[in-house]
Amino acid sequence: MQASITRFALFFALVVVSLVPRQAAAQAGKYSFMQMTTIESVIAGGMGRSKVSFTPEFKGAKEGVLENLFSLTGLNLGNLRKNEESINTYMQQISDDGWELVSTVPLTYSLPGSGLFMTRYVFRKAK
Repeated sequence: MQASITRFALFFALVVVSLVPRQAAAQAGKYSFMQMTTIESVIAGGMGRSKVSFTPEFKGAKEGVLENLFSLTGLNLGNLRKNEESINTYMQQISDDGWELVSTVPLTYSLPGSGLFMTRYVFRKAK
């Protein structure tokens, strides 16, 4: 179990480092940055916990709620649709607030009987 988590952390670090533009350090002083991370849990029976996380806070919110992708009967397409609508609403609000999407990093992590679908969105805004 620990080895799986360590491999995931190493993989995650390699993906993030490879996606960071070389000019990021030069541009860092010109922009403010914000991350929005969607975490969609895949645990049978609706026991998962899905959410949106903002770093730093966006309009006073650290987190937002997403629906679980699975219910007792399997994949819940209604919840999938609600999550898509929620993510689109957050993206629109962030864009309306002057933030520009500069990077998207999809991640998937699975253990027997469960898993996570994560997507990290990085936004910037001129200072």
